[in-house]
Order: sequence, then structure tokens, then C-alpha cells
Amino acid sequence: MPFALQMLRTLMETHPDRAASLRRHVEALEATISLEPQLCLHRVRTLFEAVHETIAPQLGIDLSDAIEFPTRNSRIIKALDFSVPNHPESGKINSAISKLLGSIDGTAAALAELSNIPNLRHGGSLDWGTLERQHAIMLGGLCDTLVAFLFDVAWSREAILIKSSTAKTYGDFQTFNDYLDDEYAPPLIAGSTFMPSKILFELDATLYDTARAEWLAEQQSPFSNDQEAVA
Repeated sequence: MPFALQMLRTLMETHPDRAASLRRHVEALEATISLEPQLCLHRVRTLFEAVHETIAPQLGIDLSDAIEFPTRNSRIIKALDFSVPNHPESGKINSAISKLLGSIDGTAAALAELSNIPNLRHGGSLDWGTLERQHAIMLGGLCDTLVAFLFDVAWSREAILIKSSTAKTYGDFQTFNDYLDDEYAPPLIAGSTFMPSKILFELDATLYDTARAEWLAEQQSPFSNDQEAVA
């Protein structure tokens, strides 16, 4: 029965923009577990190294002076943010998860140790024993869990940062807001008056953007020097 790296495949579905480059590694490891278990350690280490080389630049980590595999892995773990957004004790959560994942450093050290034993990753006699399918399944499952988690944390955090940096707020379009408020009468609800522009922005952002685009197109003079026009 073919072996499937379920968490890594779920990761590819969650981050389709990254799936193409990751899929070849995942499929190669799956095939190795099923058909060539003696090569599994090499594939697993390659995936962990892909974590290092992919995430490090994103986090601004310089790995040029870190030759040892466990050292590189440790720097990645320490730099990642495991906090839960909008939680009052987010810092404690980050600290606790970081401690929990401290075992990854031990895993990296063990992978490095295994890699240096002849006939487990390279070298050795044709007559010596090597890793078998049960070892490959264990290593593959370990890789599936840890690599998928690390990539997901890094990529999800990156998406949040990008979204927050490009998010538009109601105050960014004050000229257009004033136009809407002059054009439409403010509704009176339960004795309170509400601004039409604010209502539209909060309840239907898509319609707000469409109306703003049409309004900009109707203006006689260009808004190329106006921040609102290019926002």
C-alpha cells in the first residue's frame, strides 16, 4: 500500500502557491518509503534542509556561518513565532510551544547522527544491513508532522503580515467618504444618526470599492498626486 504524507499534502492544499515546489519533495519521499526505504533518511534530511533554506530568508536569518544541521534547525525554531493572535497570554503560548518543540532540536541531532553512520545515508559495504520499511515509515511520519508544522507556521504568519500591511482602513479614503455622506442622507436608527460611507465600508467592502472606483473615474481632474487615488 503506497505511503501518503497526509500533513504535507494538506499543507499543499492550504498553501497552493507553494505546492508546486514542495510536491516534488513530498512525492519523492512517499515513493522512497514504499519502494526504497534505504534512501529514506536522505529524503527526510533533504526536506528538513528545505525548511532551513526556505524559511531562513523570510525570517531574516543568516545561516552562512552555521554548518551543522542541528544548529541551523535550532536557529529556525528560535526565530519562529508560535503565539496565538488575539489571545491575552499570547507570549506565554509562544514560550510554551517553543519549549515543546525543543524536541525538534533533538530530532535534528539524531538525524545528523544517523546520517553519519555508513550505509544509512551513504557509503558502507554492500553486505551491511540498512534501514528497512518500518524505519522509513517512522522517519517519514516524523518528517510529515514536523516539516508540515514549521512550514505552515511560517507561511501562515507571512500571509497575516502581508494582509495587515496592505489592508485599507476607512480613513484612507476621506474625500470619497465625504462625497458619499453628502450624496446620501444619513439614516436615523433608534435615535442615532449614522454616516452612509461608514455603513457601506463596514457592511459591503466590495460595493464600497466598486463605488469608489466609479467615482474616481468620473472625476474631471486626475488624482495621480492624491494618495487616495492610488491606494
